[in-house]
Amino acid sequence: MNVAKIHVRYLATESKGNPVLLIHGLGGSIESWINNIEIISSHGFQVIALDLPGFGLSDKPQMTYNIKYYFKFISKFIKQLGRGSHSLSIIGSSLGGHIAAEFAINYPSEVSKLILISPAGALPFSFKGTPVLRDYINIVKAKTVKQVRDTLLRIDKNVKPIEFNYANMLFERLSLPGAREAYMSALEGSAHAPRINDRLNKIKAKSLLIWGKDDQMIPVSFLYPFIKMKNCRIILLENCGHTLYRDNSTLFNKIVIDFLKE
Repeated sequence: MNVAKIHVRYLATESKGNPVLLIHGLGGSIESWINNIEIISSHGFQVIALDLPGFGLSDKPQMTYNIKYYFKFISKFIKQLGRGSHSLSIIGSSLGGHIAAEFAINYPSEVSKLILISPAGALPFSFKGTPVLRDYINIVKAKTVKQVRDTLLRIDKNVKPIEFNYANMLFERLSLPGAREAYMSALEGSAHAPRINDRLNKIKAKSLLIWGKDDQMIPVSFLYPFIKMKNCRIILLENCGHTLYRDNSTLFNKIVIDFLKE
């Protein structure tokens, strides 16, 4: 589908229920949600996932990929799908959580429920990244699939063994023209974007924040701005890291489905 002259790859399940939009994190794609899409959809929701511009198999034009661009793009994407309504729920992870939060802040009447997973966007400007995050950033320099796989395994001490196929896919995607440049641009765009801390009260959607206690990418200590957020439930998952939606998908899916059904 073409949105604002960008060819975007997306998936929408056949269910005719209320829409649930999934927004992946830095370096992610539709495949990031491989353990979640069908399960959530089977409970009567139409799950929609996309490769953000600059990632996956969506177009990667040379441009500045900042947070403002992304949340405005999501608005156009939803409207073009004809799913823009108060019944929309959004789930965003990490960079995707930053985008989802900004969308909910700027289009408060468009979001019914908001689920943020270890979101960026509320980090102090003094935050220069944990060693694991810096390691993940350097994945763009990987020369082989093995280097990608080794990097993924270092992200989270609780992560299950990374399948070779996933590492191979990520390596191939990062090797596409414009992919590495888009990756770094999106990272810089999030790092230098206005912080959401003082604007969380503008979010009207019923919200859920999920964070892994063992997150080595964005430590759980950065959840504090959300404690004062109205109508926001916070769940900390023990023995879980940054990609808990993939690594502990059974528990994650149950929490999400129960919240969406409330």
